[in-house]
Amino acid sequence: MMWAISFLLLSLHPLTLANQPPVTDIVIGIDGGTESIRACCFDAHSGRVLGKSHAAPYATSHPRPGWAEQDPLQWYDRLVDAVRGAIRSLNEDEGCSSYRVRALCCDTTCCSVVALSEDYAPLRPCLLWMDARSAPQAKRIMEVASSSSTSSGLTILDLFPELRVNCNGEGPISAEWLLPKALWIKEMEPQIWEKAHVICEYQDYLNYRLTNRMVASSCNAAVRWHHDGWEVLTGSTDELEGHEGRRTKEHAGRPLRLYQALGIPELASKLPKTTLAMGDVVGGLSEAAANDLGLPLGTLVVQGGPDAFVGMVGLGTIHPHQLCLITGSSHLHCLVTPHPVSKSGMWGAYRGAPLPHLSFAEGGQSSTGVLARWCRDLVSSDSNARGEDGKISYRLLDEEASKVPPGSDGLVALETW
Repeated sequence: MMWAISFLLLSLHPLTLANQPPVTDIVIGIDGGTESIRACCFDAHSGRVLGKSHAAPYATSHPRPGWAEQDPLQWYDRLVDAVRGAIRSLNEDEGCSSYRVRALCCDTTCCSVVALSEDYAPLRPCLLWMDARSAPQAKRIMEVASSSSTSSGLTILDLFPELRVNCNGEGPISAEWLLPKALWIKEMEPQIWEKAHVICEYQDYLNYRLTNRMVASSCNAAVRWHHDGWEVLTGSTDELEGHEGRRTKEHAGRPLRLYQALGIPELASKLPKTTLAMGDVVGGLSEAAANDLGLPLGTLVVQGGPDAFVGMVGLGTIHPHQLCLITGSSHLHCLVTPHPVSKSGMWGAYRGAPLPHLSFAEGGQSSTGVLARWCRDLVSSDSNARGEDGKISYRLLDEEASKVPPGSDGLVALETW
């Protein structure tokens, strides 16, 4: 998604100078994926790739079936490696003999949830996006909504309009999303929950490490936090009641009634207090981050967002009725809609995503890319290893698959388990 990040930097925050300097102005796109974090340098005016992208892998642990965790400290360490590697590659680019870095922007995996202490240190490993341990909590959210509806005589959407994005209030809610994971931490690790000053995502943690400023992504909030992506930015809402009965714009766009019904009202105050849209300036590089990266103090850090939905912007899928297919560890079909409409059998449409003035609906398959990699690793051997990583190449697998008639001889592969 690094090309999408460069597009975001160029289109949303164009860098205009009174006089074109003799040095090359550079922006750095950073893509925090499932297996590694990548960085690449781009010409800030033309978008041309400069040097080479650099990837730094990190580990994923699976303590139990269905669990997937990563170390947030390793995210930042590998970000430093990736950025420094991308900058080193500029020395090999003949068209970039002199340069200055004007801004950085990150995208990351979505639904990778982090619990931070009062001094913003990770309290436990991250619950990675694919972690499904909170499936019981996800199921219970809809059960609580249904029972509340029955007892009150109101519809689910009358009580909890934020559930409209889950098949028009019919559910299900994915165990990947932030709310089920927050519930799991509170119920299964209460000591961690008590100490948690902030519940946030990979995106928010990286931006904090770079700038010492804790902010949320409005796109993340709209798409995976059950927030209204427009209201969290504008502070506008018709009915607003704080989790302790106060009417405050700090909680605008947040599903406070749902938090109350689930017995987790304190989540409202644990989430980042400030929300920024893609392209907004988060802040400047802190002294520590500037030293780590070898970049000037105060270099701009611009808000990115969830990797797939930053990809929508990079693809130009920002107009009503446009559809894009995002492929990677998972597959997503994203459709920009004129209004935040919802229907049975679909997720969304999310108001205020991927950009504040837009809405989009989605469908997809959660683990298709991961399953393809698992299958590739399973069939790889010394005799067929032709890929750069010592495994059978995907190109060879594509060639073999092309010879199989549609239907795969009756074989069925489940893309999640």
